[in-house]
Amino acid sequence: MDKKTSFVLYPADFLAAVHNFRKNEVADLIIALCETNFYGGVSFKMSGLVRQRFEMLQETIEKNNAKYLEMREMRQANGAKGGSKRQAKLKQSSSKTQATTITSPSDESEKENESVNVNDSGEKDKAVESVDKQEYVGAPSVDEVAAYAKESGYTIDPVAFVRWNEERGWMNGKKYIALDWKKAVRKWFCKENGLEFSEMETMADICADMLGKVKAVQND
Repeated sequence: MDKKTSFVLYPADFLAAVHNFRKNEVADLIIALCETNFYGGVSFKMSGLVRQRFEMLQETIEKNNAKYLEMREMRQANGAKGGSKRQAKLKQSSSKTQATTITSPSDESEKENESVNVNDSGEKDKAVESVDKQEYVGAPSVDEVAAYAKESGYTIDPVAFVRWNEERGWMNGKKYIALDWKKAVRKWFCKENGLEFSEMETMADICADMLGKVKAVQND
């Protein structure tokens, strides 16, 4: 995670810090946090209470950032080990199977060169599918989910997220969620952390609006 483009602050921590704050105090706190983590300093003077909460949240952000980096490094290491094991298993499996070409007498033009793996017992081997394989329209890969989570500061396991949804056909009840998978990521994050999704979305909109104003001022 590049600290210049994102930082980790959980909505629950922020909401607790701004309890009973006026709107202008909330805005000052958001701008101060964004400026510090994006540009390295605050461009305006904060009131005593805002500064107190700012220092508290900034300390939390630094701890969260460090923890996120540690978790990401562990996942990358585990992923590399898992990939090596899967490759070894696939190699071992392929050495025990023989390929048999089957053609359909009713439609040789379409079935020509079609093959299927048959093991020693005469049963068809099931294809070993990767969790990164996109079988559904609009469904993201693990890398795409990981990139979005990193950019947005959502500390989730991308592999678990993709696998869980693939097993359910990217369906939530009767709704196909692959086309709006980023929203599904945010809901997954809220569920894992015991947060109210609607409340987090509201705060995210406020933060995005404030950040846009900060960038506008910087550009001027």
